[in-house]
Order: sequence, then structure tokens, then C-alpha cells
Amino acid sequence: MNQKQRQRLGSAIVSTMLSFAALSLAVDKAQAAVLTYNFQVEQGGGNGFFKLSNSSLTGIGFEQIAVGEGRFNTFVTASVSKNYYDLAGAIALFFQGDFRGLKTGYYEREIREIDLPDVPGGPFYVKYDSRASWSMATNGVSTPDRWTSYFSGYRETIVSDRNRVLAISDRRIINNAPVSYTLVDTEAEPVPEPITIAGTALALAGLSWLKHQKKMAA
Repeated sequence: MNQKQRQRLGSAIVSTMLSFAALSLAVDKAQAAVLTYNFQVEQGGGNGFFKLSNSSLTGIGFEQIAVGEGRFNTFVTASVSKNYYDLAGAIALFFQGDFRGLKTGYYEREIREIDLPDVPGGPFYVKYDSRASWSMATNGVSTPDRWTSYFSGYRETIVSDRNRVLAISDRRIINNAPVSYTLVDTEAEPVPEPITIAGTALALAGLSWLKHQKKMAA
């Protein structure tokens, strides 16, 4: 290896290590962490939890981050086989780096039919048409003294036969119930160790030099 080649190799190593150092500083500056919140809906609306990563949070102005994992336990469901909703993908609202609340919602409908062949005068059937809808929202995100997070939802089941509606059951409505959030855990996301960064930088620099050698030999 001549002097010029050694200089080029040294320059490649320094350049690559500086690039990785800058990346490392950027990760540290972001203070990447997984935040876990619990929440409670008043008026018996339900409760739950969710997790999100704040690695993309800048702390400047209004920001939105997608929830990675979460569950909302509530009576507002149309299905008889479940009593919760998956919150993955819900939107967490932040202003100046401070969490304000969730923005999410859901609508579902389930129809069940039951045949009654042995009823006198039958056969008859009964249809259960269940519907549920709910939403969470936050107003006044940019006004720290006035922002409010709330929940609204309803559920009802219409029971009918082939001729008419027999009854409406399980009807319940909640309007603008306050939602309270509590940060319960802050788990740091793994970041590359300095020795890993340096080793990766050297490997990349070595690959760069080998490509150059092959080019010169060709």
C-alpha cells in the first residue's frame, strides 16, 4: 500500500466514524423511549392502556404519534364475544413535547339470527341487530390550561322477528365523558453502544477501501 492509498483509507475511516458519531448524537438527543400510559373514562365508559415510542418527537409545536400497542376495555361493543378494542394505530397528540390525549374511534355492527322451529305456530326466528360506536378526542391541544380529552359512545341491540321490532335492549349512551391519562412507565429504547458504532464504522471503511483496491487492479 503506497502513501496515497493509506491517506485515502484514513480519510474514509475518519469520515465514516464521524457520520456514525453524528447519528449516535441524534439518537441521544431524541432520548428515544417507549412510554406507557393508563387511562380511565368517567361515567363508566371503560379503561385501558397504550404504549408508544417518542423517538420521532421533536418537542416543537403540534405533533401526532401512532400508538404501537394498547387495549380499551369498554361496554361499547356490538359483539357478544368481546369487551375490548385494540388501540394499535390510534393517534397520540402532543404539543411542545407534552402529551395531550388520544384521537381514535370505532364503529361496528353484528347481526345474529336465531331459529325457533319448535315454537307453537312456528317456525319463527328472532334477529338481534347490535350496533356500537365510540370516539375519543382532545380539544384545545395548544392551550395548556384549557385542553380537554373526552369520550363519547353508544350501544344498542334491536330485537325483531320477520314482521316487526319486538324490543330495543342494551341501549346506553355516553356523551363527552372526561378521560384521564397517567404515565406509568418510561422504558428506554436500545441504542447502539459506542464500541458497536466504531466497529461498524471501521468495517464500512474497510469495505470502501477493498472496493477501491479491486477497481485499481481491474
